Amino acid sequence: MRSLSKGEIGECLVSNFFDKNFSKIYSFPNPTTKANAEVADVLVWLNRTVFLIEVKTRSEKGTAPIQSWFHSQTEKALGQITNNFNRIKSEEQIFLHNAYYHTELDFEGLSQIIGLVVLVYEKECVVKPSEYFPDIYNNEIPIHVFAWKDLERMIEEIDTVPDFIYYLQDRFDYLKISDIPLEQELNVLGYYKSQSNKFPQTLVDFSSLPYWENYKSSMQTQIQARKKHNQYSVWFDKLEQLFTSQRKLFNGNPLGLYFAWELGALSRRERAYFGEKLDSVQQWFDEGNSSRQFALQNGGTQNWLVFYFSKLPQEAAHRRIKRLIELKLIKEVHLNSFQFGVYGFGFEVSTIYPYQLQCLNSTIVMGADIVEGKYTTEDIEEALREWGDNSAYYAKKIEEFPE
Repeated sequence: MRSLSKGEIGECLVSNFFDKNFSKIYSFPNPTTKANAEVADVLVWLNRTVFLIEVKTRSEKGTAPIQSWFHSQTEKALGQITNNFNRIKSEEQIFLHNAYYHTELDFEGLSQIIGLVVLVYEKECVVKPSEYFPDIYNNEIPIHVFAWKDLERMIEEIDTVPDFIYYLQDRFDYLKISDIPLEQELNVLGYYKSQSNKFPQTLVDFSSLPYWENYKSSMQTQIQARKKHNQYSVWFDKLEQLFTSQRKLFNGNPLGLYFAWELGALSRRERAYFGEKLDSVQQWFDEGNSSRQFALQNGGTQNWLVFYFSKLPQEAAHRRIKRLIELKLIKEVHLNSFQFGVYGFGFEVSTIYPYQLQCLNSTIVMGADIVEGKYTTEDIEEALREWGDNSAYYAKKIEEFPE
């Protein structure tokens, strides 16, 4: 095999980073148009959000000053992002492929496109992008410039796409007040986290104090408590990986991608709180119960997630969860004019002691249109028996740092 160029190594570095730390299911390297024009070094597609990521890598053999390299390579990346943003706006056909899926970018429903320039270099380069590109934050597409050395350490605090989106949205608002120099991102993040996920409302010199180290030391106890609680989130991290074989198309997209998007839309802290609920199922069966069902609403998509655990044979369990989802939709449509969808997850539990969760043996997704105008009074009564009325809801506050 031929050796990779410095630029290709940088692209692989960033592509592998997004695969490993965010999701290799909806992260696509080197997407292309029908004319084989590259649309990004990495494209991350989480349902309604697309990241266009351009990577620029500096060769240490280069003789130009690093500031000159920054200017030329960032200018090139900004032009590429703008051109590819326009391709998406004009709905030019874009082909995506990774280890699991070969599909096309679906433009319908896209609500935000975010540009990301990642600069891979070794020497110090503490510059503000706006000093070289005064209009960088006035484009139609929001664009962020990061040093790779900062991005790879930010994963300590931000390791899901929703959390990254929240941070970038807040960050972009601050960029209208003051630009952020390269290599100061950890101090920025330390300030942000110590202030309950808020940027300052006025200019702050983030190099004046060790905000990152202060955050890590002053909030060490809270960070450890959060880390311990986040262990419950592994339920959803693993669940997201179970749909890669579902390549059958639904509305033009692989069916498994819909499930990965739905689970991927949960932030790290949401996954922890929801995972804590799933973790309680074991005790339920240890106490002699034969089935368990509950529903959780995804705050990002507004869809409902229905979980059903039982000792029933697979076919019987599938029929049961299908009916539970229909009844959940009937309740929500009838009482709340619900217009979204319900994702169902059926799990098999062993029939002999010690009762153990065996596998995910049934998955279903249904939209509100399946039941609208098609249910009877008896269906409503059954739905309320299974799921209760609106007084049955229990709101759980998602806290950054648990008590």
